[in-house]
Amino acid sequence: MKTTGENGGPVPTLREIARRCGVSQMTVSRALRDQPRVAEKTRRRIAKVADALGYRPDPEIVKLMHYVRRGKRDALRSVICAMTNWQAGLEPNYLTDLAAGARERARERGYLFSREPIPAGAAANPEALRRKLRSRGVQGVLFLPMSPPVDLGGLLEWGEFSVVAASLSVLGPELNRVAPDHFANTLRLFRELAARGYRRIGLVVDVEQDRRTNRGFSAAALSFGWNEAVEHVPPLVWAGDLAAAIRPWFRREKPDLVLTTSEERVRSCAAALGVPLAGKLGFASTNVRPGPGGRPAIAGIDEMPREIGASAVDLLASLIERRARGLPKLPTATLLTGRWCEPA
Repeated sequence: MKTTGENGGPVPTLREIARRCGVSQMTVSRALRDQPRVAEKTRRRIAKVADALGYRPDPEIVKLMHYVRRGKRDALRSVICAMTNWQAGLEPNYLTDLAAGARERARERGYLFSREPIPAGAAANPEALRRKLRSRGVQGVLFLPMSPPVDLGGLLEWGEFSVVAASLSVLGPELNRVAPDHFANTLRLFRELAARGYRRIGLVVDVEQDRRTNRGFSAAALSFGWNEAVEHVPPLVWAGDLAAAIRPWFRREKPDLVLTTSEERVRSCAAALGVPLAGKLGFASTNVRPGPGGRPAIAGIDEMPREIGASAVDLLASLIERRARGLPKLPTATLLTGRWCEPA
């Protein structure tokens, strides 16, 4: 297998690794592909020697070897791997829709698309994940939304991959990103609600979520309140217990509509205030999912996660095709605007 050396030094080979470890080249090859036929202790020892020598497999040769081993045309196609730390079965609809859009666009562009979980503590012991991606010939990594938000700085050898984040919940390192335009979406939502007769629209947003979006939610609320609103309601940017924060704010500000950042959060606000969703007090969300008829259960903005996933793959594919790997010197952010949705 063709390999590349680091820092201009000698090019390490499987034969050299095998000689130093006292095993066969086949054992080294299997160990570096994380095959269970090699004992875990032996795999760790081989991986340690390979890292010390600066061994890195050539992804083009890896794809060719997959083709030889499996005899399938798909093995010669470049691989995009999407990753998230959400537990399987618990991911929100937004992430599911975004991943579906990414998968479809990857297929249209001729890429294989796979999903890989980021297990707890992966950044503290990342070598197994790195070997797995190398063995599959992964060339592009797409980071999906995370929960909780996380710094992934120690997760990968960044120079080996083209990388894009389809979320602001990847706190580090600084990557090229595709995400919703939270400021524009929230401002559009305020305007649509005002046009429907609401005079005192109050935003409720988690302080950490607002911070991650560069204050996009609260900035839109303040801009609308100061420049366009009939009656300005200071936003509630809260931390800790939602009920303890929202009740005194609600009594003081008396909004006629509560606007927040997800349909789940809308329900939490209604429960904390002890009011029905379909009552006198209005509710809306900056992130809704249209139902089968094209309308959501709650008024708001469809952030169009499928389109965000597709745009993220378009960006990632362009990096792969230009062989642009590693962390960008000048990270860019592509912000997509959503669309207003009337409730069902």
